[in-house]
Amino acid sequence: MIFNPVEFLRIRRFNLREHTDEELEEFLQLYLRNEIPDYQMAAWLMAVCCQGLSKRETATLTRCMVESGEQLIWNTPTSYRVDKHSTGGVGDKISIVLAPLVATLGLQVPMMAGRGLGHTGGTIDKLESIPGFRTDWSVAEFQTICQETGSIINTTGPSLCPADARLYALRDVTGTVWSIPLITGSIMSKKIAERPDSLVLDVKYGCGAFSPSREAAQELAESLVATGEANGLTPTTAFLTRMEQPIGWAVGNFLEVQECTQLLKGWENDKDFHKSRDLIDLIVHQAGQMLQHQDPTKSLADCVQKAYTQLKSGAAYAKWVEMVKAQGGDAEAAVDNCDTFMETHATNTKTFELKARKAGFVSDINAMTIGLVAVDLGAGRKQAGTSVDPWAGMSFSVKVGDHVEEGDVLVKVFHDKSLDDTAATECYERIYKAFDFSSEPLPPLPPIITHIITKDGGCQEMDMTPCS
Repeated sequence: MIFNPVEFLRIRRFNLREHTDEELEEFLQLYLRNEIPDYQMAAWLMAVCCQGLSKRETATLTRCMVESGEQLIWNTPTSYRVDKHSTGGVGDKISIVLAPLVATLGLQVPMMAGRGLGHTGGTIDKLESIPGFRTDWSVAEFQTICQETGSIINTTGPSLCPADARLYALRDVTGTVWSIPLITGSIMSKKIAERPDSLVLDVKYGCGAFSPSREAAQELAESLVATGEANGLTPTTAFLTRMEQPIGWAVGNFLEVQECTQLLKGWENDKDFHKSRDLIDLIVHQAGQMLQHQDPTKSLADCVQKAYTQLKSGAAYAKWVEMVKAQGGDAEAAVDNCDTFMETHATNTKTFELKARKAGFVSDINAMTIGLVAVDLGAGRKQAGTSVDPWAGMSFSVKVGDHVEEGDVLVKVFHDKSLDDTAATECYERIYKAFDFSSEPLPPLPPIITHIITKDGGCQEMDMTPCS
């Protein structure tokens, strides 16, 4: 039967029935061969935004996107490979610590990551602030580095999921970005093409996330889990995590590398890492979930504690240095001496200390505001393809719940000296307005991970047992 694109569009526009697998396959293949024009694909994308897709249709669309390009074939079947994906947040530097940490625990971590766009930073931009660090390895090189070092973080590259690149470019200019099935296909196609054995998802919600509410995050997470499981990523597990204040103490590119390196070196006194506690919790719970995926007989709590002990001991630091060197980075200058590297290299960077104007308890640090200001300071990009300033960003001295006296430093701001005084002053004021203060102590904050979502267990409240 000859494929009729108009009838295909009508079916989705009026939600007459589900598309068959064969219809979805043919429609996408015809589009990639330029036999379906952009205007018909755009019409279908808009119909999907309005009418949605079933879980089966979403899984099939994702599979077709995977099959549009190269897929990784691993030659070491005895190795257990894991990956993670975050929907993006402010100060979200989890992958940089997670990859070498999990590699030291005996798993392989082949990770594809992206650049920052909008108010959220990108893992690739952060890593490329390390001189020489490459993230454009070919598929063959990617696999070799991962098998030799145990972990690698790379860009997706044009050979994996070319259908996603074409569809996203069209979605970006037709107002069809926000659609759960289309977002699911875009995220999961690239993860499935890597062919890990299992996947952990960090789906964020709150003022600094793309999903403002827990309900919206849950809907996306359930779609991601179902699609992963349907395409062989078994198990796929999602965490719902709060994104209200910046994660950790650093926002920016090299500043976040600096925070990660300090964590990977380990610590003795937990109080010394109070400002990174939320970051640590996210890292060790995701690492623990990866370990439990490999060995389901272990409890998640035991796996999380194992990851915490490994991170705190500093045992993952050598793997981080090895990973940086394997990807071409100058580990001796930028990692071993990360605390002084920025001082000696960011010679054109201006710093400003923003101080408390009254005493009180910090009741809020609005992550969205901080993320947007970071972009204006040069740490992020407003358009795809533009460069970022590796040194720009913010170093926070306080977290929500901390007490401050008038005159205490809240945050240290970094930006290029070329930013004119008026624009810089405006940025400082916006940062200050991101803070709220209370005259009374705050009750304990809720856990940063609120729910866990699995195929069999559905959505359940998360029991975050403290690590020590």
